Amino acid sequence: MAMKRIIPIFICGMLALASCQKKNAPLFRGDYSFKTSGSVTLEEIVPQGETGETFTVGLPNEIGQLEISTLDNGKDSVLVVMNTMGGEVVVTHALCKDNEIFLRDFKKNTLLLTGDSLTLKNDLRVKATGRMYEDNTLILNMIYDGEAERNERSFKVFGDDIRMAAIRN
Repeated sequence: MAMKRIIPIFICGMLALASCQKKNAPLFRGDYSFKTSGSVTLEEIVPQGETGETFTVGLPNEIGQLEISTLDNGKDSVLVVMNTMGGEVVVTHALCKDNEIFLRDFKKNTLLLTGDSLTLKNDLRVKATGRMYEDNTLILNMIYDGEAERNERSFKVFGDDIRMAAIRN
């Protein structure tokens, strides 16, 4: 009789342990569709003592595919591949802890629309961290930092109001 009670308890314990393993990198592993939006501030780079132009512009919505795959047996390091539709492919590493992900800084190009088009140089740097919601929605908060040129004028670019929403396919 005691053995009949131990077996269900053992099975429940094993199921509980198996579900705990989903809280590391495997929680993030998978293929996602994403959309990125936000805005950046452009501040003209001028000689000291002169006044330059400063303005905020919206980023065009970027859509694409995101793939996250596990890198190590510890299941806390992942490889992140972002493929923007009609754009570039960005590859970086990330560290996962519970339901949070911390991406290693990476470089990217994007297009800004200000009435005229403005193309950023390749040295735009991105910092990103995110959280998983309901086991299928990843929200990344991004910070852009870099330089841009327009009509032979140089601008410092900064944006910390950039979000990527990614839904697991």
